[in-house]
Amino acid sequence: MTERDPRSRLEDEGVPDLQDGTPEQAWAEDPQEMPLPGDEPVAVDEYGTTAEEQLAGEPLDLRLAREQPEPTVSDDDPELAWPRWQDEGEAAGRLVAEDEGAHPDREKDAVANDVGADGGGYTAEEEAVRIERPE
Repeated sequence: MTERDPRSRLEDEGVPDLQDGTPEQAWAEDPQEMPLPGDEPVAVDEYGTTAEEQLAGEPLDLRLAREQPEPTVSDDDPELAWPRWQDEGEAAGRLVAEDEGAHPDREKDAVANDVGADGGGYTAEEEAVRIERPE
């Protein structure tokens, strides 16, 4: 294998020149230029930026000090109100299709029946599904 000649042009080695107006030129980075750092420091004051801190692990008191309180549920603020779907319609529960996935689906519409809790509580998704009755 021949060694690379630092004085030779990249095109001579089969690397195309990206300064020809191709779309690749717009997003290609120059390997000679290092990327510029951001305008603001990123996590330099946080715990775990050194190898020693990473190995030791963050103490519990520091982790607890960083916690942010959750927003309180308020009826005044609709964004923070408890799930909006809770008061909208009847809960559907655990739905199982007629064919249960074991037989070919002959029904053109999605049809299923509520089978109750079926040996356990509802999952969050099952609890969120609501029945919309046609008006």
